[in-house]
Amino acid sequence: MTYPMSKDEVFMRLRFAEKRLQELLSLNGGDLPGADASERQQLIMEFFFHLVGATEELAQVVNQIRGLSINPEDVGIQKVSKNLPPADPVQSKLKSLYANVRACPLPANPYTDEAYIYRVRNYRNQVSHRGSNPFLFRVGIGVVVSPAASLLLDPRRSDLGPSEKAAQDELQYMLKLIKNRCEEILALL
Repeated sequence: MTYPMSKDEVFMRLRFAEKRLQELLSLNGGDLPGADASERQQLIMEFFFHLVGATEELAQVVNQIRGLSINPEDVGIQKVSKNLPPADPVQSKLKSLYANVRACPLPANPYTDEAYIYRVRNYRNQVSHRGSNPFLFRVGIGVVVSPAASLLLDPRRSDLGPSEKAAQDELQYMLKLIKNRCEEILALL
């Protein structure tokens, strides 16, 4: 038996993601490269798990509130957005929270919002389902290397290399992006 989901559950998932991110960024006094690898991996897995989970729960809430009658076992962002009328303002906003990382490559500019959505979903798959380490650490003896920690643009493709931006900044941006989009959709329901 499935139970109705509420808007509060989406907000709760976002808070879980935010909490995991805060814990991750405070590891080893904020020094990600020097943090315990297993603890760092657990927190990054949980961060992406909850971040994507919030979007999937949002799809459940949209299905319920819009009366789409899609079986909860079949609900996903794509299916819900396809079943919403094109004139529904939720349709395009919900669709913008999804990227098909199996069928499409990383967008050419990895720093657009579209690319960040792609990367969030890809990182969730790679760290949660395949145990990949999404980080590149730059360590120098007696030398300050910046940024010390970056995310690999696509853990499946080493040829793409790391992001030019600090992992901490990108992770915070990803959380803010998903949170803002979820809040915009929830306000329309």
